Amino acid sequence: MDDVYDQLVKAVVNGDRDAVRRIVEAGIDLNARVDQGASLLFGAILYGDEEIVRIMLEHGADPNFVAEEPAATLYTEKPLDLAYQTRFLLDWDRYDPIVKLLESFGATDIEGQVESESSREIRRARAREYQRKES
Repeated sequence: MDDVYDQLVKAVVNGDRDAVRRIVEAGIDLNARVDQGASLLFGAILYGDEEIVRIMLEHGADPNFVAEEPAATLYTEKPLDLAYQTRFLLDWDRYDPIVKLLESFGATDIEGQVESESSREIRRARAREYQRKES
């Protein structure tokens, strides 16, 4: 990775919103394939900071970026699918706002869809049950 990409990854990992904003406003390509075929947006989603994801989307990160292998298998093919997974497996309350944010920027899942409100409620109940068992 180029030094500026390393700086952005470090800022995302540290939750340093000011540094993220400064780096993306300087003109970094947020849709470069940097993490085994994924974009930087995938990493930002995993770290779960809604504001950092918003900054990246507002500065051109593609909400429908399609990852290549091996990232497509390691993560998922599209950012929204990754947000769905992290929301279910890790923390509904932390990741559901990211799902909604991605959808507001036009993100769709790998099938070109977004979840309906009834599907969201079913998934929420299943996620809460799963997360209770895991804690």
